[in-house]
Amino acid sequence: MPLLVISKQVGFALSVILAFLAGTHWSLRPSVDEENDSEAPLSRFTAPVNRYGVARSEPEDFFPVSEFRQQAAIILGCHGEINSNPQLYVEIAKAIGGRTPLFGFVSTNEQAANGVDLLRRSGLPDEAIRFVVVPSDSIWIRDYSPFMVRRQDNSISLVDARYVPAGGQENVRVSDDEVASHFASMLGLPIRSMPILLDGGNLLSNGDGIVLSTALPILTNRRYGYSADQVSDIICDMLGARLWGYVPPLEGEPTGHIDMFATILAKNILVLGEIDRRLDPVNSARLDLAAGNFKSMNSSLGPLQVTRIPMPPKVNNLWRSYTNVIMANGVLLMPSYSDVDREIEDKAEEIYRGLLPGWEIRRINCDTLVRRQGQLHCISYNLPKYIDLKGLYESAYPVDPSTNTFRGMKRSS
Repeated sequence: MPLLVISKQVGFALSVILAFLAGTHWSLRPSVDEENDSEAPLSRFTAPVNRYGVARSEPEDFFPVSEFRQQAAIILGCHGEINSNPQLYVEIAKAIGGRTPLFGFVSTNEQAANGVDLLRRSGLPDEAIRFVVVPSDSIWIRDYSPFMVRRQDNSISLVDARYVPAGGQENVRVSDDEVASHFASMLGLPIRSMPILLDGGNLLSNGDGIVLSTALPILTNRRYGYSADQVSDIICDMLGARLWGYVPPLEGEPTGHIDMFATILAKNILVLGEIDRRLDPVNSARLDLAAGNFKSMNSSLGPLQVTRIPMPPKVNNLWRSYTNVIMANGVLLMPSYSDVDREIEDKAEEIYRGLLPGWEIRRINCDTLVRRQGQLHCISYNLPKYIDLKGLYESAYPVDPSTNTFRGMKRSS
């Protein structure tokens, strides 16, 4: 039976998950020695564990934004990939087809110029992707960008969590960690710093006060002295979540992120990966347990409805997923892989078509991204419809050299 823990009564239940995170067996006990497991590696997720929901006693008046609603724009992390994997961005632009503006974040003027040239050589108009120079260290913009929280009047503020890339090396991607401040400046939005580690790829929001993740934030933040209680309070209080539900990450999957096996399509609709038990019994069982537990969580429209979608078997420790998607105003971009049975991909596409009537489902080949342990959601970032894009337009390439303008907006100095 799933556990649902009220926020002010989490002490005993969280001591259980801490025991689990320490690598002990699943057992109910009131306390756990925390001295010896603060550096426990992710590989110690070796046994099933129930989902714990951390609920707030009173709803807040702000919530993390969702990705399935109308978008003002999609940001793509381009960086050096605009040179090494240009066709990926061409295919994304063609698939979205102008339904929402696309902005590609690049690190240098040269990369921006290469992006503009790429579009023209591909027969795409200049406005298919506008390029903005924002120095970064990687293309994984989902993980290091700030969280957006929306108040009932549709005003927006940003919450910037600490960012340390997978592997736990501090001060390695300094430019990535500073991208949030660029967002705040260009969008003219206030920003708050979240003291804990929380990657964007490891947080899904239903736009209704529910956020979902794996249990990774509890483990990674213990090395910085944060208890599970403190992590849950920070996530719920700073993001305005009334319920945080978390499940174990997939065993052996290097990111530990929930977007590798789940996505949210509506306030009460969750798509969750399904793995063949014969090929991977441990992760198959984890996902089955997660499915049952997520169904016990209530949105304002009732319990979450969980639809399972196939996950291809991993090959040479490369993980493929059909939940790592981009949603852009009526079109869903679904990862596709050249070495996966066509029937599996057809089934995945059919599931999305059934859940999203009227939407277009487009497949984007992600073979190259998979080799870098990522997919579509990882390189994208959604801006909700009530965001003012003026600052992005003012910074965008290409520019009409005769008027120093782009689509009627003056370029900033």
